[in-house]
Amino acid sequence: MKSKVKQIKHLLPPHIHKTIKKSTWMAREVVHFTGIPTAYSETVAWFAERVFLGAICIATAAFAGGVLFTLYASPPIAQSPQYTYIADHANMAKEQFIDFASPFFEQLLIENYMAEKLEEDALAKRKEQLQTYLAGKNSPFADDDKTLTALAEAKNMKLIIAISFVESNFGKHCYYFNCSGIGGSVPNLRKYKSYAEWVLDFDKLLEGRYKNLPVEKFIGLYVQPGSPNWINGVKKVLSEFKKQGIV
Repeated sequence: MKSKVKQIKHLLPPHIHKTIKKSTWMAREVVHFTGIPTAYSETVAWFAERVFLGAICIATAAFAGGVLFTLYASPPIAQSPQYTYIADHANMAKEQFIDFASPFFEQLLIENYMAEKLEEDALAKRKEQLQTYLAGKNSPFADDDKTLTALAEAKNMKLIIAISFVESNFGKHCYYFNCSGIGGSVPNLRKYKSYAEWVLDFDKLLEGRYKNLPVEKFIGLYVQPGSPNWINGVKKVLSEFKKQGIV
């Protein structure tokens, strides 16, 4: 067997014969593990290495060819749905962008400032009117700036003060700053730490449970059992607000 291998090697060109001898030890071990005689292991290992390397080259070339085909055969990126979607939204955002140096933006700032100024002026005027009105009733609310501010900012300011009149005579007789009888009667009456805290809570209650409800409907619902005097007292204060232009 060895003599035949030597004969085969002598038939091969010298440069191939040298290359065969330089096959890697791993390839020789793998080939030898298959049961091929040792005399053939170097030659078979050499050819196995070349086949493996050739397969890698072919796979690489196929991958590169696929990439090139995709790049040249597929439609341009600018025509893809994804690109179009992103471009459209970018243009929309650009259209919505406000030029801060434009006259339009300057006018927008001026109008916004004037609206806030008018709101502040209206709030200050209402607060001043409330202070004058409550002082005329000898109400402790008139001397409490935080309470005046809370009342001026309340959505149900007029109703809060009107109910406080029939329930506590404008805050003169309150239970732990509860000047509108929230909770019914002792010990269920709510307790507060200040008039302002009571105003905020009462405003929230009226806004959530009694919004747009006529005064007459409060009987049996907010005040129990209620009476005509209760309704007349609330309406009296609301009428005074209307006459004095307190809104």
